[in-house]
Amino acid sequence: MDNSPLSHSSVSQRGLLSVSMLLFSVGSLTIALLAGAKLVYDIFEVGLINSLDGLATKAIVVGIAYLAGWVTAILAIRVYGNLVLPFIINLYIWVILIAVCTLYLLILQRLYDQQYDMMRYAAYVVIMASALGAMVGLHLVLEGHSLRPLSVPLLLINLLQLGLIVFRYVFTSDAQSAYLLYDLFFFGAMAVFSVFMLAHIGLLSPVRTRVTTTFDRNSQVIRTEE
Repeated sequence: MDNSPLSHSSVSQRGLLSVSMLLFSVGSLTIALLAGAKLVYDIFEVGLINSLDGLATKAIVVGIAYLAGWVTAILAIRVYGNLVLPFIINLYIWVILIAVCTLYLLILQRLYDQQYDMMRYAAYVVIMASALGAMVGLHLVLEGHSLRPLSVPLLLINLLQLGLIVFRYVFTSDAQSAYLLYDLFFFGAMAVFSVFMLAHIGLLSPVRTRVTTTFDRNSQVIRTEE
């Protein structure tokens, strides 16, 4: 065993980098999630029209914060072997899932009321796609992580949406048939996403393989240098 001061220094530097990346990743992802929640709150509570001022800039800033945390998390886990961060990332995945389910229910309420225009409907689709993308992105950070357990609550809400669609257009007299296409599109997109999560047919396997190969190679280079 090499007990030279240089060896101890290398181990210490590696541990310091791992801890630093842990703090940076958790901080960046927390900031991104809180800022994203604030944007969604403004859209739903303040109103889409009142939130349009600077909305694109805010969304870009949130995306940059998320990307910084995502990249740092992969480096910390795949390259520097951080053992704490996977637990935190898994916790964040479940937090995002709860947020997705909450958003889904809020959107269902507005779809059922049929008091939205095309701009608001597009905003609902973009918000849901962004939230699901954030969840899948963190899923790719973890090796061997499965989306199957996460699909169960989404499938239950899919069933609820189907029931609401049938009730709205069959058992109520004031339903506007012009909104049916929007209801069916949203239901179909969410159902397909949920089924793919449950089936685990490997659509993300090439992306995961690419990420794993790239960062494992970098990990081997760093270990060689040490």
